[in-house]
Amino acid sequence: MVHPSSTESLRILLTNSSSMYGGGEFYVLQLARGLQQRGHIVWVSCRHDNLLHQKCLDAGLQTFPLDFPAQGQVAEYIRLVRRFLRSKSIQIVHSNVNYDRTVSAFAARLAGCAHVTNVHSFHSIQHNVTHWVRNHWATDRFLVDGVSVQELLEKEDRIPASKISVVYLGVEPEIMKRSTVLRDTVRRSFGFNESDVVIGNVARFVPMKGHTVLLKAFSEIASQFTQARLVLVGDGELMGNLQDEVYNLGISQHTVFAGFRDDLQAVYSAFDLYAHPSIEGGGETFPFAVLQALAQELPVIVTNVGDVPVMVRESVNGYVVPDNNPHALAEKLALVLADEKRRRAMGEESLAYLLQRFTLDTMIDSIERIYESVVRK
Repeated sequence: MVHPSSTESLRILLTNSSSMYGGGEFYVLQLARGLQQRGHIVWVSCRHDNLLHQKCLDAGLQTFPLDFPAQGQVAEYIRLVRRFLRSKSIQIVHSNVNYDRTVSAFAARLAGCAHVTNVHSFHSIQHNVTHWVRNHWATDRFLVDGVSVQELLEKEDRIPASKISVVYLGVEPEIMKRSTVLRDTVRRSFGFNESDVVIGNVARFVPMKGHTVLLKAFSEIASQFTQARLVLVGDGELMGNLQDEVYNLGISQHTVFAGFRDDLQAVYSAFDLYAHPSIEGGGETFPFAVLQALAQELPVIVTNVGDVPVMVRESVNGYVVPDNNPHALAEKLALVLADEKRRRAMGEESLAYLLQRFTLDTMIDSIERIYESVVRK
């Protein structure tokens, strides 16, 4: 439960120009809901055809839908956003994706309000003169998901450390609380019984998520742990390739492709442990998928990419392994699969660690303080 704000009510526009729904869009949704619950006046601007728009409407949030293009028409969209900012007396624009980052930054400057932006991936955000002007003149604060991104922005984009704030992501534990009823329902739908031990993964099927590594690791241990099952939740460009890989590795009968699922509380409840094998170079920083596993009291096995290891207390609630190393991942999977008592103890530690560091309340507390500082400045 998000607590009422101890700060003065602010008028805020959150923007997201993405055409798909993923972690960044989930971030906007839960931030908007949390800020509204604290008494702030919030609008969300996103594409009509993004699931984020419908979710905002369902949550009772005010929206300013714009069908942001992938590129081009920047001047036109700056004009549209500036007009909205002035009409609603917006004090802070909080952008999240590269296109709306540019549009929001210049619109905010022209409308006389503050601009804050989130950088959710481990990539440079400065590729031309427009980006340089946006970053150094039209942005008041950069929020990053981890120290790795802060260091990259300082080194590659020459953004002063004083303009960057590390704010780790957080989730609302109650929304992802483990459910025995949902667990039984989902496991039956997958054809599992209670003796099966389920390894879960939730991610888009793109190279950076390391699914091939996970499949190879699972194939190493599947014959030893005959009750082990692997569930891949998501979709994407690599779906066909991954299905072929599963067949070629001989693990088809032990692997389920669950597709895109919006009932994440139910799906995670069906898991017994969670694996997130992202690989270096794809931009992974601090995925919500791992936080949701912590909230579900699951042991987690992750790779040493971005700030993902921050979510793991080694040998306490999980393990960190080198990226792109199926054998190392297989060893840790086997360790957790072999010991139910270890799984339960680690799962309890996962939730305790989340409550200590990575709740939605903690995240919004930090963001509110940043909002206050940029508005005063």
